[in-house]
Amino acid sequence: MEKINYHGIELAIDPSFMSPKMIEVIKANRYEAQESRQIGRIIQSNEIVLEIGAGIGFISALIAKNPLTKSLVSFEANPVLIPQITDTLTRNVGPSGGKWEVRNAVLMNGLAPEAVNFYIHKDFWASSLDPAAGFERTERVKVENFNAVLASIRPTMIVCDIEGGEIELFRNADLSGVKKVFLEVHQRRIGRRAMKELFDYFHARDFHYDQAHSEGAVVLFSHVDRDKRQ
Repeated sequence: MEKINYHGIELAIDPSFMSPKMIEVIKANRYEAQESRQIGRIIQSNEIVLEIGAGIGFISALIAKNPLTKSLVSFEANPVLIPQITDTLTRNVGPSGGKWEVRNAVLMNGLAPEAVNFYIHKDFWASSLDPAAGFERTERVKVENFNAVLASIRPTMIVCDIEGGEIELFRNADLSGVKKVFLEVHQRRIGRRAMKELFDYFHARDFHYDQAHSEGAVVLFSHVDRDKRQ
């Protein structure tokens, strides 16, 4: 299997779940380019990071490899990607040793089933809970309660890329103690009104749009008193 160095992270190029277009995007240095430029600038000392939507583990590795990161817990709904994420983290960071953990689950709040259908696409980044055209197969994936995970992990930062599921996830989330939310938003999927609702949600909880570390669809919401939060 071909391996490449991508922004300091060794990644495996695996055609079994990467289309030729996907491989081209990675090799052209366009994959997660905005996130990779910013993530090292926003991690602070003793950061406890909850990552939602780990993909192939590229951003996961950048986070866990950062010496300021205390711990990382990464959630990924796509079961196909769990070995890839684990391999990427092990190769670039080393055995977990409590520094990082990968979980295969969908996070939800409120009344939720024990498991949900997850639709697997050839391009892993298109896989989602939405049965859009083009998916190859369906997997049943367990559901974990988002607020329970927040209470257990007590993250200081959340990194989230879940292909349009962001508004439903955060709508009733308890962000006590969270200082920053680094989020890829998907206006084409959720629409303008839901985008407004998402920003209103964060603003109502004293998170502001942090212009210094936001690029296009990749947004950092910082708590206005983040340096005082415990």
